[in-house]
Amino acid sequence: MTWSFLPVAEADRFGGAAWVLANPISEDLKAMRASLLPGLLAAARRNADRGAGEIRLFEIGRRYLAEGERPTLGLLLAGEGMRDWRSGKGQIDAYDAKAEAVALLAAAGAPVDRLQVMEAVSPTWHPGRSGSLRLGPKTILAEFGELHPATVKAFGLDGAAFAAEIHLDAIPVRRDTGRMRTAYAPPALQPVTRDFAFIVKRDAPADPLLRAVRGADKDAIVDVALFDVFTGPGLAEDEKSMAVAVTLQPAEKSFTDAELQAISDKVVAAAAKAGARLRG
Repeated sequence: MTWSFLPVAEADRFGGAAWVLANPISEDLKAMRASLLPGLLAAARRNADRGAGEIRLFEIGRRYLAEGERPTLGLLLAGEGMRDWRSGKGQIDAYDAKAEAVALLAAAGAPVDRLQVMEAVSPTWHPGRSGSLRLGPKTILAEFGELHPATVKAFGLDGAAFAAEIHLDAIPVRRDTGRMRTAYAPPALQPVTRDFAFIVKRDAPADPLLRAVRGADKDAIVDVALFDVFTGPGLAEDEKSMAVAVTLQPAEKSFTDAELQAISDKVVAAAAKAGARLRG
């Protein structure tokens, strides 16, 4: 949660403030925000200053416009992305922000199959690396993309920053009210990640291996991702190594060493059935 009030200079970078307090507690808390992104940028800078390499922030709050208060969801992606087998060090871009916006709109019940991608309307965004998601030419459900470099620099962040802002009150009411989504209940315990490297035939696709590993223990394994592909010394000419990260989610109690070993054994056995063997 960030402040609903901003310095006037920060508000001006996001189109200005429709409402400015005459007698603020502080000059730095004078303008009522017209966007959630200034607060998220300031929070990102604080995290970066403390060594955070991968910054993923979101906030649900209100924007204060001339016509009234608007419920909004803002998100910000900065720093490094998740490691990836194609590029090594993870990279993020405007399409990541778009994907997050579409996923959130879908979760909120928006008709994402009817969305149109058009240009962004705010000067906050980097020209050519941003856009808006709309229902028709006038109903804007979200803006997304890379923030303008001058704005990012003004907030003291190094590198690019990507964001999205979803206008929650613009999402049309669902007509199928008989189908309600189950309320999200976050797990109480932290997930555990284990990496495995498997040797397969060089022309083998990744999907069968990933599906086999995911099905090794459907209760404990919640995600499987390929993060490295290797060919070279130590492998036969017709072989390659594929490394996968397996995310395990404990339920009522943390995994014991014996339980982790048992799950690992299941993963190796499932991979073997898919034609892969554990790399020594």
